[in-house]
Amino acid sequence: MGKKMTNAPVYYVLAQVRFNAVLALDQYVSPIQDSLRKAGYPDFEKSFMAQINLNLGAGQGQAVPAMQPQARYQFLNEHRTAGFILDQSGIIFQTTDYDTFDPFLVECVKGLTIVHTAAELDYSERTGIRFLDAVCPGPEENISQYLAPSLLGLVDKLAPRELVHSASETRTQFEKTTLISRATIFRQEREGAAFPAEFGLVSIRLAEKFRRVKGLYAVIDTDCWLEDRAKFDVGGLEKGLRSLHDEIRRSFDLMVTPHALRVWG
Repeated sequence: MGKKMTNAPVYYVLAQVRFNAVLALDQYVSPIQDSLRKAGYPDFEKSFMAQINLNLGAGQGQAVPAMQPQARYQFLNEHRTAGFILDQSGIIFQTTDYDTFDPFLVECVKGLTIVHTAAELDYSERTGIRFLDAVCPGPEENISQYLAPSLLGLVDKLAPRELVHSASETRTQFEKTTLISRATIFRQEREGAAFPAEFGLVSIRLAEKFRRVKGLYAVIDTDCWLEDRAKFDVGGLEKGLRSLHDEIRRSFDLMVTPHALRVWG
């Protein structure tokens, strides 16, 4: 589990923890920013996201949408390849410079500890991890050499028709955890490994080799999360994140071939 791949396909990883709402978050941002700056995340930015609240119309008994701006704070490292996103009810740690899970978890826990120390959080209610991997066959290879047969659908079976895209998604549940294992095969003319539409604009920089990705390739998108309200405990969250990662790795190994692991390893 801890062995680093020499040519790993992972190009983006995030971990997210949702916690009790902290409406006075502004007053804690200054000490949080100073601690994260000293921890290696000096690039700071505050932005606002529109949040839609549904309120009952006066005397009408109908829902009236109201736009309410919500502050969001971003703390990135000097090279803008990793950092935190913080809002009133959650924190995300994201990176495009993934090594192995242990150093990723160390940085994630560092941010959780800093925020908890400043804001004295009460409980966590959702913890998740998401991995994006770009599966790019070599010039003399094809995608079927890298992906398990169950993910291939009708790829390469409808010639002379040209593939637009092929998608596979499996959702599984165990106790309080959910795992979604997705694979999308498509052809892309522009350069740069793709992100799911719900990500919007991703503010951190892709590694050089993933900025050149184009043509026919696949994205393995693995998302695992736990929904459980519990007293906010950094040690418990660390243990939970490690368990979620184990499930993601188990899924990943089932989605790819031995040939793929040899090429990446």
